[in-house]
Amino acid sequence: MNKKAEKFDLLVADLNKGGNTWFTKEEMTDDLNTVVYHGLLDVHEHSLPVFIVVDDSAFTYVRIAITTTSIDKKVIPAVLKELNTLNQDYKISKYYVSNEDNNIYMDVSIPCLNEQFDPTVVVNLMLEVIQPHLDTVHKDILKVAGLA
Repeated sequence: MNKKAEKFDLLVADLNKGGNTWFTKEEMTDDLNTVVYHGLLDVHEHSLPVFIVVDDSAFTYVRIAITTTSIDKKVIPAVLKELNTLNQDYKISKYYVSNEDNNIYMDVSIPCLNEQFDPTVVVNLMLEVIQPHLDTVHKDILKVAGLA
C-alpha cells in the first residue's frame, strides 16, 4: 500500500468512529500501488458516485460520475459544448464524456507528494468547493444531456 493511502485510511477510520461511513476501499494491483476510495456525494436529489484515487504518483484525483446512465450519442455534441464551457470557466475541474460508457465525469487533480499529502484537504475540497459547484451546474448538465 502507498503512503497516501495509509494517511487516508486514518481519516476514514476517524470518520467511521463518528458514524460516517462514506468510503469503501479498493486496492489495485499496479505499479503505482493505487488505492481507490469509493463514496457518494449528494447533489440535489442525486447521490453521485465518487472515486478518490491515491497512488505513488505526484497526484491524487477525485472522479465524480455526473451521470450514471449513458447519454444518447445524438446529444453528445451539445453535451461536449456545455462541458467545454465548464472546463473553460472552472479551472479546478475537467469534465468529459467517457469513451467507455458514455457517462459524464468530472475529474479534479490534486498535486501532492507523499510527505505533503493531507487527506482532509481532499475531503474539504469535495465538500467546500466541488459540492457547491455541482449544486450550481449539475441540473443544467442533465438538461443538456436529456436526463432532466
